[in-house]
Amino acid sequence: MQYKYLYLDDESNDTVKSYQDRLSNENLIIDYVQINQINKQFIIDNIEEYHGILLDLRTDEQPDESGIVSDFTGAVWGQHIRDLVTTGKISKDIPIVLFSTDKKLQDTYFKDMTSNNIFDRFLTKDKIPDNAISKLISLAKGYEIISSDRDFNNLLKINISELDSRIFSRFVKEDGSFNVEIPVHEYAQIILKDLIYAKGVLINEKYLAARLGIEKDSSSDWNNLKEKFSEAKYTGLFSDGWDRWWMHKVDSKFNEITETYLSYLDAKERLEVIKNKLKLNDLTYSKPIELNSSYDYWTVCKATKKPLDPMEGFRVYTISEPKTWQEYEYVSLYALLNPHTLSEKQIRVHPLDKERANKKLEKYHG
Repeated sequence: MQYKYLYLDDESNDTVKSYQDRLSNENLIIDYVQINQINKQFIIDNIEEYHGILLDLRTDEQPDESGIVSDFTGAVWGQHIRDLVTTGKISKDIPIVLFSTDKKLQDTYFKDMTSNNIFDRFLTKDKIPDNAISKLISLAKGYEIISSDRDFNNLLKINISELDSRIFSRFVKEDGSFNVEIPVHEYAQIILKDLIYAKGVLINEKYLAARLGIEKDSSSDWNNLKEKFSEAKYTGLFSDGWDRWWMHKVDSKFNEITETYLSYLDAKERLEVIKNKLKLNDLTYSKPIELNSSYDYWTVCKATKKPLDPMEGFRVYTISEPKTWQEYEYVSLYALLNPHTLSEKQIRVHPLDKERANKKLEKYHG
């Protein structure tokens, strides 16, 4: 199937063409319309032919051919589209993806919580990721599925009784059925933002490797080991855009294979028991990040992307606190001693760990 995104921006056609070329293939079309050429009625009349929207953050900067500058930012337009869906003015709910420069994202989007719930994902114009097309298609397909099925058991392909009931409490009616009156985009975002993008219930490949104690990039048997944990692989909605594993199933599978638990062992011990039980010999364990000594890996340093024992790390500040079923991200002391890395990635130590971090830094700075 071919998917089609409406791209709204105040950029000139020449600039936009390069973005369209990089985000298009035989399965995805990017149809550009300059922001000043649309209004509420345009959205109502045309939304049915699209599967998603790409929206610039600052659509109020560049004039069109008539010299007119839009009065509204991308966030205002995004909220307006969401409101049209919620109020029933348009019947088709589709993903809205923020598409802007890194500077604008850092200056506005990552500082303002009010616009975060509008968008399903963001992409940077400066560095469009290689997997951007697959993610855009995955979002479009996911929305289509939710529009015809609101049952989280089907959407996640798991019996949700295995998970924290608080995740889905807003969506469950008194009779136990799922509330179809809640818009599709709210169903999509609880899966994306509370499960897939967050750390905790689901984990990505870097976390999987850290928790198994494996240095995946230097272990030729890594893919063979991943296959042993295929039962824990997330296969639900949006899994064609994001590789994730159910953490509770990883734990269960490890126990089934080894007759012990991940949390009982450090990385060296996890590696040994995996080798003994599975006869996968071309695996190596990850060495601690410089200035650390613990092999009790459970997280990944947000700056260096290397395995880290949370007890040797420092919690990372986020605009909103992790929910009960989510985990903090961490940064290593080594990263703190190289602040240019932190500033580039907009990483700040959480206030709860700030004093402890400062004491460590004072020790090394003399």
